[in-house]
Amino acid sequence: MNKINHYLSMLCFALGIMLGVQLPNWVNQYVQRVDAHFREAELAIAPYQLLADQLFDGSMQALIDKHLQSLEPLFKREAEPIRAQYQRWQYLQKLHQQLQGNFWRQLQHIALHADQAIVNETLESYQATVPLNRLAIICGLLGGILASILYELVTALLVSPFKTKKA
Repeated sequence: MNKINHYLSMLCFALGIMLGVQLPNWVNQYVQRVDAHFREAELAIAPYQLLADQLFDGSMQALIDKHLQSLEPLFKREAEPIRAQYQRWQYLQKLHQQLQGNFWRQLQHIALHADQAIVNETLESYQATVPLNRLAIICGLLGGILASILYELVTALLVSPFKTKKA
């Protein structure tokens, strides 16, 4: 049983390394996806921002309010899609700015404030690679160590109540 435990511990360490090595690449793909969504939203809002710049000193809210106050039903209905695009652009701009740090800041932001839809997109289209840069190696070793510690803790908690005491 001791040999099996040893091999399972080694397996957990290896899996931790494999997952840890992928972490920087996954974070990078998430950041790139946020950037792509931000640029797309920027292109979508650009014509309205140009109108706001020309007619309302750059105020998108004034442009939206003008649409809402219009007697023309078409312009009145157009206010909500413009507002939605503008709010999405603001949200993505904030998200984009928050991801402009180093890897550790990006990882912290993703762990605490990730956009779930973008996380799901990133997971669905993730392409595993085997990068051998310093960051991937550090994350791989940390992942292996954490997986081993977790394995040891779980087995200690599960096995210790059943151990018999020797006299």
